[in-house]
Amino acid sequence: MKQLTLSIPNAQGTITQIQGPKDFPTGGLEGYGTNLIQLVINLLFVIGIIMALVFIIYSGIQWAISGGDKQKLQNARNRLIYSIVGLIVVAIAFAIINIIVTLFAGNPKFFLNTP
Repeated sequence: MKQLTLSIPNAQGTITQIQGPKDFPTGGLEGYGTNLIQLVINLLFVIGIIMALVFIIYSGIQWAISGGDKQKLQNARNRLIYSIVGLIVVAIAFAIINIIVTLFAGNPKFFLNTP
């Protein structure tokens, strides 16, 4: 368990850590809280990627069966563009959250489920 400590260098050059009082709340999410947040974020990213890929495939099929109808072709093109933009937004959101977690929590392997 991580605890909030105060580190003071002493005369010998080593660091003396001063622990907080016993039964004093240290804050932070340990164990289940971190795992739950990690699971929810990963699940949202997977759902977003799957939805974008399904819509890309669906718009490709609609494009192929449009039969030269300009309105159907335009609808399929718009859906394809929006799907690709959605996939890019999901990738950028993943990168931003990963950067924020690395900067504030100091855990660059947050999304990799490795110890």
